[in-house]
Amino acid sequence: MNPRQRRGILLMVVAAIGAVAVFASVFTYLRAQQDQLGEFATVLRLAEDVDAYQRIDGQVVEQVRVPRMYFDPEVFITDLSEIDTPSDQELVASSHLEEGVYLQHGMVQPQPTLTTGEREIAIMVNAETGVAGKVQRGSLVDIYGTFPAQDHGAACAIRVITEVEVLDIGELRPQEGDDGGVSGVVPVTFRLEPEAALQLAYAEDFATKLRLALVSADGGGSPGSSEFCSDDFADLFEGTEGDQRRAPDTGRPDEGWSQ
Repeated sequence: MNPRQRRGILLMVVAAIGAVAVFASVFTYLRAQQDQLGEFATVLRLAEDVDAYQRIDGQVVEQVRVPRMYFDPEVFITDLSEIDTPSDQELVASSHLEEGVYLQHGMVQPQPTLTTGEREIAIMVNAETGVAGKVQRGSLVDIYGTFPAQDHGAACAIRVITEVEVLDIGELRPQEGDDGGVSGVVPVTFRLEPEAALQLAYAEDFATKLRLALVSADGGGSPGSSEFCSDDFADLFEGTEGDQRRAPDTGRPDEGWSQ
């Protein structure tokens, strides 16, 4: 065997050792990743876009294996059969859902049972300012919207609907705002007459923010005016002596308005 052949055999041996080392490194890395991810679970993912109240069944969902540590079974749906549904009702989407979404509890609900002339509608409400943990299924609420000033008009807070029953409150979910921030929102479902549903849909799209005001179980009493605008707010502080404006009575010293 001449020196050139010996060098060739040596190079082949070194290449073989390198290949084994690379294979061992990849195997070790994959094993470490698998140990880090832990066990896998099966969740449901939408295979196509689904509109609000459209039927959800095995034809529009697919089962996907995912790391269990990232998918809490109390949040994500693993099987449609785990959702309590009356025998005469189908499962429908509670709002518009896009293809690829992993189904969570609150995204799917039993098909609404409505009487003649009624509409069931869900809106997204800020979890902190809108619900705050006190509004529950069956609660009576007033729905308020704040609208910015437009075309030299006044900014107003308007009571959109008075004393409406909350049919359902979905699961908390994140929502990205126009400023890039993320806040928690909750889908809240109501059953309304068509005109009221139309007003609520308008308010959800064009109001700066929607709030739910819990109504006493003993009765709401007189609701008062249905709107309060910036002009009305300024009138509250018109002074009676010169340019001095009277401060609102807050019950605490050294607090109020002055110009």
